[in-house]
Amino acid sequence: MKKAKVLVSCVAVALAATAAPVKVIFDTDMITDFDDVGALACLHALADAGECEILATISSTRGNASVGAIEVINHYYGRPDLPVGSPKGMGVMGDRAGAKEKVNPSAPLGEKRGNDGGHYKYRKLLADYPGWYRHADADDAPDANETYRRVLAAQPDKSVVICSVGFTTNMRRLLETKPDAISPLDGKTLVAKKVKLWVAMACQYPFGQEYNSRWDHESSRIAFANWPTPIVFSDAKYGKDCFAGRAVAEMKVERCPVKDVFSGNIPSREEIRKDSAKWLRRGYGMGGRSAWDETAVLVAVRGIEPYFNAERGTFRMVGNKGDNEWAPDAENGPHIRITEKVSKFEVARVIDELMTRPPKHSGK
Repeated sequence: MKKAKVLVSCVAVALAATAAPVKVIFDTDMITDFDDVGALACLHALADAGECEILATISSTRGNASVGAIEVINHYYGRPDLPVGSPKGMGVMGDRAGAKEKVNPSAPLGEKRGNDGGHYKYRKLLADYPGWYRHADADDAPDANETYRRVLAAQPDKSVVICSVGFTTNMRRLLETKPDAISPLDGKTLVAKKVKLWVAMACQYPFGQEYNSRWDHESSRIAFANWPTPIVFSDAKYGKDCFAGRAVAEMKVERCPVKDVFSGNIPSREEIRKDSAKWLRRGYGMGGRSAWDETAVLVAVRGIEPYFNAERGTFRMVGNKGDNEWAPDAENGPHIRITEKVSKFEVARVIDELMTRPPKHSGK
């Protein structure tokens, strides 16, 4: 048990609030769900407060409007020039996981209920906020590998927290990079030298198929097994019944892309009252949407201790269909999964407060 306490303590120290802002690279799929938008909003609010420094905002999907949507949010918070990127040649492509064709950025927007796999909300952001983004097509953005390597190489050793709230494609690709003009180190060595922690919204406790880890499960298998720093997981079980975003959806503000996404996608209170069990299965409650991704941002910037307990073990991919399992190992497990400490209602209110903060340096 002493070893378990040592690992948790080391992670707590790595994430503890200090005079220096936490350096964060944010990695998101930004494809069908929208807690990604809430997570990025939280991150910007924390950066405005001086709690973190956002080094880059990277998409883990390609052939869609993901990078442009990220840039719209960045612009709103007055950081339009943050480095971006997307994977090349592998991983999830198109308007949803499992799609076979890329999104045509020049195609008419169409209707919300059209055959867009839920990606409509992000195409609509680009339509509603022209001039707020540089890359309508994620495939035109820089290679995520180049962005990661360039950003990491420029940072002090053991100083960067990677917060991923989407597919693990970029983590696997980064580990497999070779020495180049940016750095003489291969990917795994570069990560070991520059990264102090990876916080991942991924996996299903105690076993199952979770969206982020399932759809590029080979990348998940490689990344989880070979990552050279501690990994903290905010898994699907934790965020499922932690509801946030209603407060954002009901804000009395104009020209706010965060509000637009939440208000356009959270079911009304009346709808939820009619069949709360159905909406709970879908990840909605009176408070809003399941806050899977936002909880990962809280861990990445403020650490485990303020809001969560921790369990040590190993999340690993099993089989070849995207299943994962958690193996508890209090002595030697390389991973930590967060568990409930502060009530999830209170955690959700912390998230809502961050998401509803006005930008310190608005790009409007």
